[in-house]
Amino acid sequence: MKEKTQYENMVGIKEEEETFGRLPIASDDASDDKEWKKHWVGMPEFEQKNNPPYKKLIISFRNEEDYREFAKLISQPLTSKTKSTWYPRLDRDANSLRRWIEIDE
Repeated sequence: MKEKTQYENMVGIKEEEETFGRLPIASDDASDDKEWKKHWVGMPEFEQKNNPPYKKLIISFRNEEDYREFAKLISQPLTSKTKSTWYPRLDRDANSLRRWIEIDE
């Protein structure tokens, strides 16, 4: 059976790379380094504290039943996709209500 549809031959044509959902690649140009400073006027200082975990463990389970029992012991939902967790459970919403608000007068 012969095909009736004509196809565009894209061999040798380089398409523009999509950047949707990706961060732009950083430039080595020193002027780009100072561009952000123009927009950072009057903003509060922020310093991220290094807060590493006290201890990390690799835990092995003989079977699924042991895995489920461990999840109950630490009162956390563990699935087959869980790769790590915090104990006690890390509260990711602890600072969610903190916002920088500036009132225009």
